[in-house]
Amino acid sequence: MGRRTVMTYVDDIDQEELSPEDVRTVKFGYRGADYVLDLSELNAEILAEELEPYLRVAKKVPRGAGVGRTASASSSSAPSSDAARNRRIREWAVETGREVSARGRIAADVISDYEAAHPQDR
Repeated sequence: MGRRTVMTYVDDIDQEELSPEDVRTVKFGYRGADYVLDLSELNAEILAEELEPYLRVAKKVPRGAGVGRTASASSSSAPSSDAARNRRIREWAVETGREVSARGRIAADVISDYEAAHPQDR
């Protein structure tokens, strides 16, 4: 018996279905917690416009540096190559029979197995 898994990408704000190339993954932190959203181009632009007044006056924290206990916010849009790479990892995982969610964080063991199988895609 064969099994086919179909991934559907959905905008987290309006629940509109998106093609894989139309997904904009936005990662940000606020009050010590990290968040991720999958958005359409339009909703990613709306979020960026809404955050602009705050980002204009905020201090950017270098990568790898913690922000401590202060209430702080930062926002960045993941490079499209990260979103494309995550799609490739998910597709590979499904093809190889691995369990992987359609959205959100990909398990570290799935990523490391993918990287072992695809050393050129690190």
